[in-house]
Amino acid sequence: MSTPDGYRRVSIDSSRASEVLHVDSFAFAFTVPDKDRDFLTQILPWERTRAIEVADASRGTVGTLAAVHASFEFGMQVPGGHQIPTSGLTWVGVHPGHRRRGLLRDMIDDHFERSLGRGEAVSILIAAETEIYQRFGYGLATSDIQMELGRSVGLRDFPGADALIVEIDTANVDRHGDTMRAVQARQTRPGMVTQWDSHTVADVLMDLDADRDGAEELRIAIVRDGDEPVAWALFQRKLGWGSSGPDGRTRVRMWASTSPAATHRLVKVLTDFDLMSTTVMRNFTADDPLLLRIKDIRGAKLAVRDMIWLRVLDVPAALQARSYAADCDVALAITDKQLPGNEGTWRIRASEGTATVTRTDEPADVTVAAQELGAAYLGGTTFAQLHAAALVSEHRPDAVRDLSRAFACEVAPAGNLFF
Repeated sequence: MSTPDGYRRVSIDSSRASEVLHVDSFAFAFTVPDKDRDFLTQILPWERTRAIEVADASRGTVGTLAAVHASFEFGMQVPGGHQIPTSGLTWVGVHPGHRRRGLLRDMIDDHFERSLGRGEAVSILIAAETEIYQRFGYGLATSDIQMELGRSVGLRDFPGADALIVEIDTANVDRHGDTMRAVQARQTRPGMVTQWDSHTVADVLMDLDADRDGAEELRIAIVRDGDEPVAWALFQRKLGWGSSGPDGRTRVRMWASTSPAATHRLVKVLTDFDLMSTTVMRNFTADDPLLLRIKDIRGAKLAVRDMIWLRVLDVPAALQARSYAADCDVALAITDKQLPGNEGTWRIRASEGTATVTRTDEPADVTVAAQELGAAYLGGTTFAQLHAAALVSEHRPDAVRDLSRAFACEVAPAGNLFF
């Protein structure tokens, strides 16, 4: 697909950060105070930042930016403990004065082309609006559970948790960046981005006045087992007063843990601050042991949220990068009009945990669209579920069952990085 008439694709660097901020502030309806307006220079990977520029005066002032996007270079965990080169699509925005002209579709095409050129087999994103990216083949690969916990939530004791040391401080890149990276590097669930570069650390720890909504500056809680960090959480408290006294709220922006004991200790600390009556945390999975230790699970006010949306860019590279829970031999037909290199029938032969994926002219056993392949890739959604929802077609008896068993994962996939 060619770029719409009157526009051109361009690579941009940090000298145009204010223009990027201008486009996205209109796209997402926010305003950043002048004193904070240079924050994008720290958090965007400028060597991977792209834009669409006005090239014809009939479309606006020539040389101004009409749309922008960037992509982080990630290594993401996949089933089997392996990592796959991943492109993290971010800061996607079209100025409202240039909408409905095909600019978003052109940016997605550009993102796919450049990601494939770098050898990145999948793309992931966190969606501001969930319907938009399904048009481009992104499937919901991980969901998470949000909990709203009351003061000193009742938890059944966990052996060894109370002996872990807790440190609480104002969050700082220089003091805490390496500690956070060390814990993140030990995350094993599929979907977790475990290696953070300097852009990612700066983004995670960015603390703008405009984002606080009256809350305190960004704080960090670190759990240690001796000298070793085993968990951390970034949080902010906002003091409030009700008719019966203090009614503050703690919002946990992000957290990571290496063990159930560390998670238990972290949650007990975060839910027991003076003057705070409620703590909100996301990024729990349905199989997290902590959920089994909450005495009043109804009182936790659980809500399921979408998290990682995933797009397979290179079918053989992506499918051969992960491990398989059962053997299978299935001819999988994939429909993918946006990436014709993926379209067609692929034979997946999995044996002893690994698979070979090759093109075949044989009749397909199962047909799946790119969006559903993305949803099933990390094992969080099964082919059997997709088939029951009439989103996958079966042409040979038991072929969907074979795929479901092969793609299954012992633990639920997860993500904790908002980017």
